[in-house]
Amino acid sequence: MRAREIAESLERFRRRGAGTDAERRAARWLAGELESTGREVLIEQFWCRPNWPLTHAWHIALAVAGSLTMVSSPRAGGALLLAALVFVLADEFIGQSPGRWLTRQSASQNVVALPRNSQASDQNLRLVITAGYDAGRTGLAFRDPLRRAAGALRSRARGFTIGWLGWVALAIIWLLIVSIVRLQGHNSTGVGLTQLPPTIGLVLGLALLLDLATSETSPAGGDNGSGVGVAVELARALDAAPPRHVDVEVVLTGASDIEGLGLRHYLRRRKEVIRPLNSAVLGIAACTAGSPCWWRREGRLVPLQSAPRMRELAARVAQEQPDLGVVRQSGGSNTPAHPARIARIPALGIGTIAEDGLVPRSHQRADTAAAIDSGAIEQAVEFGLMLVDAIDASMAERQRAAAATPA
Repeated sequence: MRAREIAESLERFRRRGAGTDAERRAARWLAGELESTGREVLIEQFWCRPNWPLTHAWHIALAVAGSLTMVSSPRAGGALLLAALVFVLADEFIGQSPGRWLTRQSASQNVVALPRNSQASDQNLRLVITAGYDAGRTGLAFRDPLRRAAGALRSRARGFTIGWLGWVALAIIWLLIVSIVRLQGHNSTGVGLTQLPPTIGLVLGLALLLDLATSETSPAGGDNGSGVGVAVELARALDAAPPRHVDVEVVLTGASDIEGLGLRHYLRRRKEVIRPLNSAVLGIAACTAGSPCWWRREGRLVPLQSAPRMRELAARVAQEQPDLGVVRQSGGSNTPAHPARIARIPALGIGTIAEDGLVPRSHQRADTAAAIDSGAIEQAVEFGLMLVDAIDASMAERQRAAAATPA
């Protein structure tokens, strides 16, 4: 399948981290691939600060300083902790924070393929199929033992767990409460022991983030070269048999790893035309091995629910096509659809997942295209096409209902 060939070709752009020359060369190559389908293609450059591990390392370092300071000055320590919490929340929701400003700025690109067979109807849904083509960082945090431990925690909680950034925020809030207690004059040994667990957790988190900030990029043949391949393959198939009530746009984003900065830029630039009532986003995550899946909720802070209607359609496809073995996934990662949920655009992430709930070899040096299971890619494409058909049928029902409603 062409999707796997695209993943293999992307892997040849070694060290294509966000803002690198290799990422820019990959963008130009992908533009050529999409142009060969007959679509009009744009390469949109934007400036960003993609070093998210270093960004949050600054925030956590401020929180650790606040924890140490509160022993002698609860007021000063509490102020530092409050500032760290505000910075973490601001960075997640608006993408701006002092920690972000202390990292290097670089240029990245989005590759946008406009609809080829648009029906030119204001009533049609604008469906954005997106995947990130840059390579993510390797590091200790992405080693299988830590990922399996996090997966086991999610499994026991049945998916109702906060993201890793949520645990950071929770630790800071815990320390803020301790600082308030100290401010009331309580400085017993018990208070000190209460302060110890979140402080140790933040120090360990700081060490992991600094390791990530200085680590190399993975080959990213699977995560997310396979997702890019599936997105392009979906575009080809939908161009051959275009849906009648959906206009499909393909957006391959740079600086997408973990944070989805590319899609955030794309949505901000089009905030006047991409609105919740006329648009939806289908984010293609890694499709390396395992069963096709869709994400019910995802997020680094507090996991956000996917759009109710798109969840319903995905569940319907899974029920009507049992041979595909589609499963539901809750939390565990950010798919390329997540920035759209922050922007309140209906969105759903799909991909494939192994039996242990993990994407095999994600953010590891072994994440090569040679390790991709071709069957997983084929099933992901099939699931994606069926989902788009279901979305098209849903839009047809909505349009018929609107036409039957008296003015």
